[in-house]
Order: sequence, then C-alpha cells, then structure tokens
Amino acid sequence: MHHSAPDNPLYLRFLQGSRDAPPIHKWHHYFEVYHQAFAPFRGRPVTMLEIGVQRGGSLRMWQDYLGPQARIFGMDIDPATEAHALPGAKVFVGDQADPDFLRAALAEMGPPDIVLDDGGHTARQQITTFDVLYPAMRLPGAYLIEDTHTAFWGGPFADDPQGRSIYDVAFAVCQRLHEWTGRVGSMDRLGVPPAERGPGDAVSNLCRTTESVSFFDSMILFRRGERPEPWHEVR
Repeated sequence: MHHSAPDNPLYLRFLQGSRDAPPIHKWHHYFEVYHQAFAPFRGRPVTMLEIGVQRGGSLRMWQDYLGPQARIFGMDIDPATEAHALPGAKVFVGDQADPDFLRAALAEMGPPDIVLDDGGHTARQQITTFDVLYPAMRLPGAYLIEDTHTAFWGGPFADDPQGRSIYDVAFAVCQRLHEWTGRVGSMDRLGVPPAERGPGDAVSNLCRTTESVSFFDSMILFRRGERPEPWHEVR
C-alpha cells in the first residue's frame, strides 16, 4: 500500500483541499489507515482528540469526515493554535509529555473515542501520552500514533529515560493480548465453554480492553474494545 484508494472520502477531501480551510500536511498512504480506523465512528456523537494542530486544517477535515455530531478537540504546544478551535470544542495548549496537563485535558474534555497522536514525535511524548490517555478512552475506541519512523532517528527523539521507543510499548501491549492464551496449561481451561468455567486468573485491563495492535509504515493503531476470555473447540 503506497497510496490511498481514490474512493476513500478522506483522501478525496485531502486531494481536493478546501477553499475556506488551511492546508494540511499528510503522507498520502496514511489515508487508508485513517479510513480503516475511523470509519466505524462516522455519524456518531463521538469525541476525538488530535494532538498536533499546526495550522488547524486537519481539525476541520475530521469534522467533515466524522459528521456534525462529533466533537473534535486539538492539543498543541504552540499557543497560537488556540485560534483554530472548532465550535463546541477547544485546543488544549501544553506539553503532551506532562501527565498532569494530559489529565487536566481529560477532565475537561471527557473520555475520547478517538485519539490521533501527531504531536512532537519524541519517545517520551508518545509514551507518556499513551500511558495517560489510552486507559481513559471509551470502548470501542481507536488510538492511532503517526510518524513513528522518528523512533529510528535517535538524537532528540530518543528521550525516554528508560531508553524505550513507542515500538517497545506497542510490543508490550501485544504481549498483554496473550495473557489468557500464553499461560502454560491454558488450553484445557479455554476448551471449556465459557458458561461452564469457574473463576480464572486475573488479567490486565490492557488484555481485556485491547482488541488488536496493527503496524503500518510510520503508524501504529490500537483498537479498543471489550474482549471476553477466548474459547476453542472442535466441530
């Protein structure tokens, strides 16, 4: 997948531009992932947070795509971006690597259904933002991080105190997905119909509320949703 499909409504919006909106800077292949991730939320009263507002053009694009019932919030470190806030929402100004700032934004905005992290792209910013916002999201939800190629650039982008990148965090979530099936001896229990099982060992909230982790060129998508304990059988 090098570019997006010509019938993708988001991609068409990007290609055509908008006479009354600022320009938008995006990689062409991102739009297939956007449409795949966000299409289920169209026409619904959802809350979206886009981190990295720049000139504000993409805030309007998301409003056009998701529909008038959606609330589109922004977040940026540049105070000038406050002017790009959409009606019924706002642009939070602060450092996304500051957990207290993120929690204050959550308290004002409420739990988001969609988070798009297109912010500063450093490891500390991406990891802190994920750690604070992801558990606070509604179910179902979509958390998308873009421009993750910066994880391979080093220098100022490699600023996590523990030396991690966002890919280390994403792989740790992948491991959490297997808390039920990855246990030695779990096949016996998971072969019993769920209604006939006794209480099992506890699993993390990440395991119970993450449906999948998907990797694309320069993007990581986390899909949120309630996951039941798995069941296998022969028929």
